[in-house]
Amino acid sequence: MNRVDIDNKGIPPLAGICTYDEACKPGFTVDRSVELLKRFNYISKSLNQMLSAHLARVPEWEVKCAFGYHLWLDAEHSAAIRKRVSEMREPPLGLDQVPDDKLRIGLDEAIRGDDTIELLVGFYRVIRTEMIKALNRYLDEMNRIAEHPTYRLLRGILQDQEEMAAWGEQALTALIDLPEKEKLATHWENHLQTLLKAAGGIFGDVTPEPCTGTLRSDGQKYEMDPVPRRDERFTDPYNTSAKIDSYFWDESCSPEERAYSLIYKRLREMDVPEWMGPILYKIEGKPWEYYTDLSRQLWDETRHAMLGEIGLYFGGVPFYKYPIPIGSSMILNTELTPTEAHLVLWRIEQSLMPKQTGKQKEWEIAKETGNPISLLIQDYDWADEVLHAQIGRKWLIPDYGSLTATTEIADQAMKAWGQASGKAAEWSEHKEWWPQFMDEIRENEKRLASGNRS
Repeated sequence: MNRVDIDNKGIPPLAGICTYDEACKPGFTVDRSVELLKRFNYISKSLNQMLSAHLARVPEWEVKCAFGYHLWLDAEHSAAIRKRVSEMREPPLGLDQVPDDKLRIGLDEAIRGDDTIELLVGFYRVIRTEMIKALNRYLDEMNRIAEHPTYRLLRGILQDQEEMAAWGEQALTALIDLPEKEKLATHWENHLQTLLKAAGGIFGDVTPEPCTGTLRSDGQKYEMDPVPRRDERFTDPYNTSAKIDSYFWDESCSPEERAYSLIYKRLREMDVPEWMGPILYKIEGKPWEYYTDLSRQLWDETRHAMLGEIGLYFGGVPFYKYPIPIGSSMILNTELTPTEAHLVLWRIEQSLMPKQTGKQKEWEIAKETGNPISLLIQDYDWADEVLHAQIGRKWLIPDYGSLTATTEIADQAMKAWGQASGKAAEWSEHKEWWPQFMDEIRENEKRLASGNRS
């Protein structure tokens, strides 16, 4: 029932955001809004940390790709929520404090999934699904005009969460292929759901239920397993017989060989997200902007590997058929500290900036080869690496006082990495495979060209 007839000349009132009756909802007080946003922030921050802790460990390439993407979205969500809270309250804002110890217990348990299925159940089927319910409830009960900035913010987060949860369900459908796996997944899901209910749900106002199950968490921070893994599709992961970093420089090589050495170089970049995961998870006490910046960089590096995957698809070769070395992430994750690993990453990025030996030259070579996918990949790889070099300077140089001092310390880390890398060389017979790979690429080019003509 309308309270009064309003002549809006047929134009949607209130900027089309809602009706007058909807705008009369009491919604949430600012105090309650901030309280809920802090809980949403804690969920987003925790998911970022969970995915960072497990990206190297999960063996499925596709899961690594999704973790790399989703942890960046979670970091962005946390950053946006923090900004919104800062608009409504004076500091200190308490955004890095645990808003509810019972909620912490549930999340501390989820990070301790035994395998990929349990991790996906916890991160997607339980936490993200409950987050979606909480966001929908907030959007339904809020006053869209009074706190429209929050409305706009949460609508975007909701869309991301729905897309991530949908991916998680598709992945679980593929991985849960036996009744016993389904039974274990259901048991883990019920256990985590009970813990969330004990916290009153994400909103914190659901009638708590006592948790009688045995906890895996001992109350301490989760000790991540930094060892990178790949599943059974991948062979000889420490084989470095192919000089992928050299072929594209060699003008005596054919255009397609130079193009595909650049493409394979990008495919190999999955080792960078694998070694950035521990940096994000283990380095503590930084401003949230640090984690947002590095999460973006990790996602970019994941995209580069995915672009390499696409490049091999374009060439008609499954991306997992030939060796993709993981020696770098293995050594950096197990022999160096996360700070040393970050310094190594920054030093590599700095070396890629000179015009004649860096990313611009790689782009020029890709252009010369005539391979459209290689050119596309190098175009955006170049742009991304410029940003990454800036991120490294932004966060590392202030810690060491100057560019010169940072470079000297980074060179020491590079030396330590080089010395430790000898171990990985012993883990493969380094059988030659590159000529076979290129033969397959050339045969596929003929086949695909013939198919296009017909």
